[in-house]
Amino acid sequence: MGHPGEDIEREFEQLRARMTEMMESLFHRGRPTLVRGSSFKPVIDVYETSSAIIVVMEIAGTERKDIDVTVEGRRLRIAGSRRVAAPIDAQRCHQMEIEFGPFERWVSFDFSPPPDAVEAVYQDGFLHITIPKRRDSGEHTIRILTE
Repeated sequence: MGHPGEDIEREFEQLRARMTEMMESLFHRGRPTLVRGSSFKPVIDVYETSSAIIVVMEIAGTERKDIDVTVEGRRLRIAGSRRVAAPIDAQRCHQMEIEFGPFERWVSFDFSPPPDAVEAVYQDGFLHITIPKRRDSGEHTIRILTE
């Protein structure tokens, strides 16, 4: 059996963990753009093959016209905006976890991607960007295709 100080420490740690969970629920699962006043960050995966870098971004619900992909030197910029998914006639919100509003992500490379050879395809809520590894420079906007 431990001393009374150990019980108090354990209870305090449980309380701290619960408060942290509540704060995360309030600020991170809700609508962070309202709380923080900034854009949200869609999740991305970056893969490398022998000939290309492949970037996959999850942005379901975003319209293709609202997505901008740009190569700037050694960096790829993906920006856009996702609109609120709530029904127009909604009278009350009971839970809101889907993030919306403006977003922007940057991916850096150790080479200058050839802008004219970068391919972007938006399908089933995922944006797939293929960046060949040959060298080039400059800035170029990438056209997004839909399959």
